[in-house]
Amino acid sequence: MRMSLGSLLAVPLILGGCRSARETPTAPVAQAAHTRVDCGPAIPGMEAVLKPAAFVVLGEIHGTQEAPAFAARLACHAASSGQPVRLALELPVAEQARLEAWFAKTDATAQQLTDSDFWRREVQDGRSSEAMKQLLEQVRDWRHAGLPLQVVAFDAGGKERDATMAEQLRQARSEARQDTFIVLVGNLHARRDVGAPWNPSLEFMTHRLLVSEPGLVSLDVARTAGSAWVCRGMTADTCGQQALRGVGTAQPVGVVLQKSVDDPDGYDGTWSVGAMSASPPALGASTATPAPQ
Repeated sequence: MRMSLGSLLAVPLILGGCRSARETPTAPVAQAAHTRVDCGPAIPGMEAVLKPAAFVVLGEIHGTQEAPAFAARLACHAASSGQPVRLALELPVAEQARLEAWFAKTDATAQQLTDSDFWRREVQDGRSSEAMKQLLEQVRDWRHAGLPLQVVAFDAGGKERDATMAEQLRQARSEARQDTFIVLVGNLHARRDVGAPWNPSLEFMTHRLLVSEPGLVSLDVARTAGSAWVCRGMTADTCGQQALRGVGTAQPVGVVLQKSVDDPDGYDGTWSVGAMSASPPALGASTATPAPQ
């Protein structure tokens, strides 16, 4: 069971995790089914997790181009089929009001989106990447096109981040029981089990959600090789493009619901996009230096 977790710990600062509705869809949801936008090709295996009122946790490696794009694509396909969707992102809860105001504008600029301490902080850990900015810009376009898609910023911070993030998601879920939730979070937070080598009693965010969301599906990113923008310390000079080591055998692009033999309690399956590539910060990337090897 710990083999998979051990492989994650080899890069400690790189990694940061369905239920069917019984209610009849409301009229706005049925109307949303007629909204058509270009979500990109269908994701193989997505029908297994995109059930009405599903709760899907995507464990990612921060700082890649592919993870935000995959989450956005999955959310788009769900919303274009008529499901109201909440795309939950590991962004500070303080960004929520700014995001809502920015989404509502028809003439909003990227500069208005990134004009906050979060996007301008010195140490950029991948959650404020160019790919994340592009995800939010794409969501804004889809919302204006009529997709029933909302963004939830759920990182409340604090020493017990797994506890506070889980509480934020529980609160959001209580306000939208019929919506499909797609959560993008660092893949340690996405684990269903308890314990880590540095703390055997540690309860990850997704484990804490199981009491209220017993049918949630947690998927770990399956990667071969590539790169990510990561921080190996708490200062800006430790952040940069870092090579990723492939784990396991290559998997086809898509979603696979199958527990790992080596780590059966960690996740319900995997999602894959093949090799990954680094996405630098949306701001300040031109002056950043590669992380030490």
